[in-house]
Amino acid sequence: MREVILATTIQNAFNEYKSNLEITERQTELISNRRKSAISAIKKAITLHHNESNLIGSYDRNTLIRYLSEGDVDVMVILHYGDNKIYHTNEGASRILTKIKNILEETFPAVNKRIDRNCVRMKYSEFILDIVPAFSFTDATFRIPDSVRQQWLKTDPVKFAEKTTSVNKNMDGCFIPLIKMIKGWNRENGFPLKSFHLECMMLDRYKDYTQGYTYPSMIKVFFENINSYLLLPTYDPITLDRVDLYLDNNAQVSKRDIAIKLAKKAAADSKEAFEDQDKYPSIAVGEWKALLGSFFPSYG
Repeated sequence: MREVILATTIQNAFNEYKSNLEITERQTELISNRRKSAISAIKKAITLHHNESNLIGSYDRNTLIRYLSEGDVDVMVILHYGDNKIYHTNEGASRILTKIKNILEETFPAVNKRIDRNCVRMKYSEFILDIVPAFSFTDATFRIPDSVRQQWLKTDPVKFAEKTTSVNKNMDGCFIPLIKMIKGWNRENGFPLKSFHLECMMLDRYKDYTQGYTYPSMIKVFFENINSYLLLPTYDPITLDRVDLYLDNNAQVSKRDIAIKLAKKAAADSKEAFEDQDKYPSIAVGEWKALLGSFFPSYG
């Protein structure tokens, strides 16, 4: 049983919040079983690379938060190139997704499935499992299908994860928990920002940090600076693709406008909570909870 940390100080409150955001052992086991079942079904019909699959995305980077039912787990299924090179064409990008969807449909008829841009999405009650077919290349990069552009895209999820791990090490292990805490705020506000966009912004901001600071101070400073990111393009540091274009949805009040408004409020609220910490810790804990969400503990 996990030790309960009483939130009678700001430090204890944030330690409890950090713990509350972690994926549970039960969730980890469930993800492993779902992944194994999907790979087992696929390799009965498609020849896979000797490294059959990799967990990628936020789960691999350990930045997925405990609200698992609202997230997705990405599994890269690595195809044997010689036996599947017929799919390594522009039209093959869509064909391989259709083939994998049909395979999974036969094995898991009760699971809701659909083809997304780069993957086949399997919607379980506990979480979404995204199956991403890929070819592995000798330069350690991968090619994944893009059913919208009708082409295969070069990607390197391993390198992105390595960058995240490196920054986390430089910041004394504070970076990954900080990402999760900001994701808690994002969830509390109805997900105004996509998870990967948020991670790209944070990786850019903290890439040159050589140490970590207290979570309250880092959260306050991040929200003080987030608007400068939201007003400018954000790029995937590996592929250099823009990841923020979804915010410009041509509405009278765009998604970018909404995100900026929420970020400004977060900047004001985090400043108030930070300034109340020393004199009024019980009030400050409540203010941090209002900002960061239901998994932040109450005072006491």
